[in-house]
Order: sequence, then C-alpha cells, then structure tokens
Amino acid sequence: MTGGYPMAAPLAAVDGWSREPAGERVLLTARVRVRGDDPNLRGHFPGLAIFPGVFIIESLSQVVALALPASPALRYIRSVRFFAPLLDGDELTLEATATPNRDGWDVRATGVRADGTR
Repeated sequence: MTGGYPMAAPLAAVDGWSREPAGERVLLTARVRVRGDDPNLRGHFPGLAIFPGVFIIESLSQVVALALPASPALRYIRSVRFFAPLLDGDELTLEATATPNRDGWDVRATGVRADGTR
C-alpha cells in the first residue's frame, strides 16, 4: 500500500508497506529507499548521505501508524541496534510483528538492506 499519512509527516519515511493479520498479531512490512538528494539529508553528510538511525525509528513509527487501528503513538523504545549504515541508493526493508497488549501494541522489528545486511 501507499498513500496519505494519518499524522503530520515532514519526513515521508515509508515508500511502501503491507499488513498481514496472523491470528492476534499483525505482520508489517515497510520499504524505505535512501535518497541522497532528500532535503532532510543535506547536512548528514554532504557528499556522503547517511540515513540517520532516528529516521529508521521514524519509518517504523510511520508504518505502525498507517497499518494499525487508532494510529498508535510511539511511547518508548526498549532496545535498538544499528549494525550497518544506509547510504544513498540503499533500500531498507523493515519487518515487524505487532502484538496487542492491554495498553496498545508491542512491536518488534528487524531491518535488512537490499544486499542482505541487517
């Protein structure tokens, strides 16, 4: 799916996404292409655009808001690790599992570049 965001999104951090119910859980997939000419990357870094880790978190937050009922808000991050940079031209695929809980949703995600690097 593609389309409008249910929230203010100065950074369009999702190029495409899908949602698949799996019992109580929901499986989410998002694609994000790094574009070195994106105005948000101008200073990060000139001549060698690197997609900041906070943008990856924003991508996950946006796909969750697009795909789950009532557009849940990110409340906290339990853990995050970044193993390799995302550079101009790279494509990131985020795969997430959302599990309902009494307060909303627990989301666990993994990101993989097109070359297979986590």
